[in-house]
Amino acid sequence: MLAMQTTLNKAIIFEGIGVHSGLSVRVVLKPATANFGIVFINPKFPGESFKIGSVIPEVAMQATVLKQKSWILSTVEHLLAAISSVGLDNVLIEIDGFEVPILDGSALPFVQGFLAAGLKVLQAPRKYITPKQDLRFEDAKTGRYIEIKPAKQSAVGVFVYELEIDYIADFNHNLIGNSNFKCTLTPDVFANDISPARTFGFLEQLPQVRKHGLAKGTSLGNTVVLSNEGFLNELRFEDECVRHKVLDLIGDLALVGLPLIGQVKACKTGHNFNREVVVHYIFNPDQWLII
Repeated sequence: MLAMQTTLNKAIIFEGIGVHSGLSVRVVLKPATANFGIVFINPKFPGESFKIGSVIPEVAMQATVLKQKSWILSTVEHLLAAISSVGLDNVLIEIDGFEVPILDGSALPFVQGFLAAGLKVLQAPRKYITPKQDLRFEDAKTGRYIEIKPAKQSAVGVFVYELEIDYIADFNHNLIGNSNFKCTLTPDVFANDISPARTFGFLEQLPQVRKHGLAKGTSLGNTVVLSNEGFLNELRFEDECVRHKVLDLIGDLALVGLPLIGQVKACKTGHNFNREVVVHYIFNPDQWLII
């Protein structure tokens, strides 16, 4: 399989509020040249960009957060999940705030924006990444783990350019309990089965979360809310919560900077645990194969 790199046909603008800050923010995604990669900039802080694949996210509550000397950027996971899953390789992302807008709480608006603008094929082959051997990250106390197996190869040594995902969730809640979602990730699978799944939260936990200065922008328009009695929203999927955990995982794994191929099995993970994969890649690049 020889896929070529892509960028956007034209610039796209997304505007909304940050789910944690509650502040209005504007994001402009602009076409870029081959091998440019995914780069975030804030015009207020020239020279302090984030190039995905070279930055480790911070340890943070409830979101994936990138930190520079003078500014931080929060809640990048939904946008990165959409970028990686539609096959967008090169884009300059200009943001005038400190948090990617939550929009409707899912990645679907981003996907729709990319499809409306269209992708432009560039004259450079796409590169992929896979571990050279099985990797496992685990927390024995909580039962969390991520396993990543290298990409499969045919009998003649040709790589299979696929990412298989198997996610197990245990929400410790009487309404959703244990859930499992499996897929072979493709642009259509992401667009139809994963990207519409919205972020979710538990009503009883909201006061405590807001004490930490988070969730100021939450509403029933961007967050699936559960109480002890039931859901306050109409669900898009019966298992929407586990699908959103898969969405977050895809976005966090996109921080390695190249399309990941192989098999990923994860259990009960969140952003702070998912970041261990990025930490491993940044500090052990020799254990990863770029194809």
